[in-house]
Amino acid sequence: MKTQEITDKKIWENFVTSQEDYTFLQSWSWGEFQKSQGEKVWRVGMYGKQLIGVCQVFTVSAKRGKFLFVPHGPLKSQISPASPRLDRGRAKLKTHNFLQFIVDFLKDLAIKEKCSFIRISPWVEVTEENREAYRQLGFRDAPTIMHAEETWLIPISGSEEEILAGMRKTHRNLVRRAGREGVEIEIIRDVGGIGEIGELYDLQLEAAKRHGFVPFSQKYLEMEFETFAKDGQCALFLGKHQGETLAAAVIVFYGKFAFYLQSGSKTTNVPVNYALQWEVIAEAKRRGCEIYNMWGVSAENRANEQGLLMFKSGFGGFRKNYLHAQDLVLSPKYWITWGLEKVPRKWRSKI
Repeated sequence: MKTQEITDKKIWENFVTSQEDYTFLQSWSWGEFQKSQGEKVWRVGMYGKQLIGVCQVFTVSAKRGKFLFVPHGPLKSQISPASPRLDRGRAKLKTHNFLQFIVDFLKDLAIKEKCSFIRISPWVEVTEENREAYRQLGFRDAPTIMHAEETWLIPISGSEEEILAGMRKTHRNLVRRAGREGVEIEIIRDVGGIGEIGELYDLQLEAAKRHGFVPFSQKYLEMEFETFAKDGQCALFLGKHQGETLAAAVIVFYGKFAFYLQSGSKTTNVPVNYALQWEVIAEAKRRGCEIYNMWGVSAENRANEQGLLMFKSGFGGFRKNYLHAQDLVLSPKYWITWGLEKVPRKWRSKI
């Protein structure tokens, strides 16, 4: 195997979106967004006789330390159906060799960039085998969650009638009630509508006060939207009632998936969020998406977060859990980051 930087956007995007499972965090656009945030980005291809895997990695430069981060990667091509069937042991060995190869590359890069550790959020399901694959390479569980690990997926290939039938009865009724009450959903699909991101930001500020989290800046949200909108890969949805915006969401459309990226809403008895999500599903179907990834849900045993799970699961679909973020320690400085990340995010700015 050998590594080679991929500079051709088409080659990169074709490989990523040809895989069975992936997210926009390995998309070309997400790499461009990271560059806009001042980070260094590498798009690395792993080659045998042909391209067999990719890994988008970038620096994270923060007060808590500098590290290399691979979000929802690396991605390895599936075995071709035409290839001889590999027994479980040989397949496991191939996966180990692939991971070892990319980790060796990342170690060299991390040392060159003066990073204290490597963090990977693998886009593989939670199994003892997958966990052990990273343990064998020296990784340990990260002290924090970087991106969604417990997700809710809704298949949307069927007809609208079939999707409605798969929803919880109360959700179906609330979608219909929203229509009767005059809820309107505005969709902004191009960069020209970036000014409307301010409405999303205002709603997130309200939500942050209610739930005690630190929101992204308006500039961050605008740049995120602009980067994906340039390629027609996202849309801003505004849920309105009697002229007032009560809910907003940014959805990324990438390959066969739609992703629930950003959202905000006011506390209201108007079922605007149900109408908004139904319009998201309709838009995703128009774009040819097969699965709507509603992103993170709480664990089933977190009683204080059951409302989010109930809301998302009511649209039908299923839960899929992925392996927790993994850290490979390269320097004692890692433990400074470890300690800071154990502190709740809302208090970090005061340290």
